[in-house]
Amino acid sequence: MYFENLSNILKEGIKEDYAINKFTISKNNIRAMLEGIPQGEYVTLTCKGEVVMSNTPMEKRTNAYFVQHAHGDILIAGLGIGLIVLAIQNKKEVKSITVIEKSSDVIDLIAKQLPLNSKVKIINADIFKWKSENDKYDVIYLDIWNYINSDVYEKEMKPLKEGFKDYLKNKIQSPNRFIKCWAEYEAKNNIRL
Repeated sequence: MYFENLSNILKEGIKEDYAINKFTISKNNIRAMLEGIPQGEYVTLTCKGEVVMSNTPMEKRTNAYFVQHAHGDILIAGLGIGLIVLAIQNKKEVKSITVIEKSSDVIDLIAKQLPLNSKVKIINADIFKWKSENDKYDVIYLDIWNYINSDVYEKEMKPLKEGFKDYLKNKIQSPNRFIKCWAEYEAKNNIRL
């Protein structure tokens, strides 16, 4: 599995409430070492100072299942810093990627810097209100949360998954289809990331 080094792709910037910042973890950073974050340069997207997404090992680990199993026509809720889109867009088993991103500021700040290929389409819409016209997907991945807990799981993840299951292709067309939320297991079980 391959994740792009977003520190080499994204430039720091600000658009309204959102900011892209880079930060460096030195070999002397004991806290980072204890949290399993190796030394290096990282990127973070924040909204009003709150971290939305980064390219730390935790983000890569919690998105690994999706990246490994992404195939066919894919719907993703949440662009973030583009980490997972870049990781799957060149997979030969991926046909198309539709990303629903609520914030036009995130699209302006992030998407314009990403080396996206022709498989990727980004739609500016709120996933809680967006409706697919006639499209069906092999994989639906919902990745819109800055934090998770059992309330988020019960009040947002479960209803979203239930509402989007009709957008999955049928099992005959797509026997390996799936719908998943980022850090769903951790949210359901109140496990801190």
